[in-house]
Amino acid sequence: MSHSPFLSRISDRLDELLLLPEAAVRVAPGQGPAGIIVGPGIIVGLSGGPDSVALLLAVRHWGQQSGRPVAAAHLNHCLREAEADADADFCRNLCAQLNVPLFTDSADPRPVARSRGQGLEEAGRHLRRTFGEDLLRANPEYAWLATGHHRDDQIETVLMRLFRGTGPEGLRGIRPVSGAWLHPLLEVDRAEIIAFLESDGQIWRTDASNLDGDNLRARLRRELLPLARGIFGPGCTEGPARLAALLNDDLGLLENLTADWLAGCRNNDGQLRVPDLTALETAQARRVLRAWLAEAGAESVALVHIANIWAWVQEGVSGSTLDLPGGLQLYREFERICWRRVETRGPALRYAGDYRIVVQSGADLDDPVAVGVAEGCGDPHDDSSWTLTCPAEILHGRVRIRNWREGDRFQPFGLQGTKKLSDLLRENRITRDERAGVLVVADDEGILWVVGLARAEQTRLLPSTSRTVTITVMKRMGSNQTRDNN
Repeated sequence: MSHSPFLSRISDRLDELLLLPEAAVRVAPGQGPAGIIVGPGIIVGLSGGPDSVALLLAVRHWGQQSGRPVAAAHLNHCLREAEADADADFCRNLCAQLNVPLFTDSADPRPVARSRGQGLEEAGRHLRRTFGEDLLRANPEYAWLATGHHRDDQIETVLMRLFRGTGPEGLRGIRPVSGAWLHPLLEVDRAEIIAFLESDGQIWRTDASNLDGDNLRARLRRELLPLARGIFGPGCTEGPARLAALLNDDLGLLENLTADWLAGCRNNDGQLRVPDLTALETAQARRVLRAWLAEAGAESVALVHIANIWAWVQEGVSGSTLDLPGGLQLYREFERICWRRVETRGPALRYAGDYRIVVQSGADLDDPVAVGVAEGCGDPHDDSSWTLTCPAEILHGRVRIRNWREGDRFQPFGLQGTKKLSDLLRENRITRDERAGVLVVADDEGILWVVGLARAEQTRLLPSTSRTVTITVMKRMGSNQTRDNN
């Protein structure tokens, strides 16, 4: 195998990344063979695809030049059956040829997707990150994990975040260094990676779902990017990558300023002084709050949460509290803003696929209004109470059960107009992390029932109601998927 310019380029880039302050690690003494202290090494996430194969070759070259240990890790998601097994075999054979240690494991993302209310792609990413971080803890001679994300991935990431709505931090895209994770290929595009492998005679595995799949990234790659190139020219998609690089540099400076602002607002106990915080400009205060919450280990705090916190701080009410995702609660004590961990009060996290609906014609009711009042909307913690009786004529098309989705609206019981379901969940103190497990019953015209939380106005039983149907939500046979994230 030749020491091509590609290998040298990526090896040099790795050295640059490891000199950055965010890549700094503490190396335990006595690591390495025969008690010799050796600089910490890198584990490469190896899928068998061209990106990870090229990265492994480059990191191996870096290891040979630096004398540091290099290994690879492959997690089999068991989704493509024989093809997934062939990927694992390919990775084993490649690492044996290169004399690189390989860590392997298998983990099906489908149960994780159900329990966390995520898509398969996101659940798989969570499993890979957990696998890699567990390896670092168990193998202290390695300090970093490297993945083959390249410039094309960066472009897609920035565009997806742009269309979803994000702030400057989100538009930074994939960071070159993020905790223990390194991304040394971000300045390289897919075409250059393929050209290197072909010139070196190195084969790789192809996952057809990356191009033909229905996930968001595959559709963007297959449908949106060719359209953009047709309208703006072939070089237009480089813009998002340049934007990410520019924002990464500028926000690095802004983060240093934010650290100074935070220091000026914080007490010795780490809590915030309200007068100093409110003396800042709004943009400064929001950055201070985000940095402070990151230190507290806040999870899934989005722009809307920061805006709500800032409004709450300005209300100036001592003794008030504000709940955040992940069981974090803010509270005010006179001129101090503090945080604490609290037990979340939301319903168990449930996956709609574990439940089925039975719709039955109801018997004549002497007092339909009393039946509706007695039923209510069910208890979110007790699936034996999930029964809803409603007028038969309100049902349109197929009745089905699904999980809550961003943007859902419905007309709650007793309300004249429609309401965002997200507002209802917030009023019921269902955190953002818990919302993915909220169950919704809907027909072809919209939501009928937020199970255990609210029923729609059209399900109201009136004294004149003559024909009724009863909708029952029950667990599928053999399912043991009741999950509680408390």
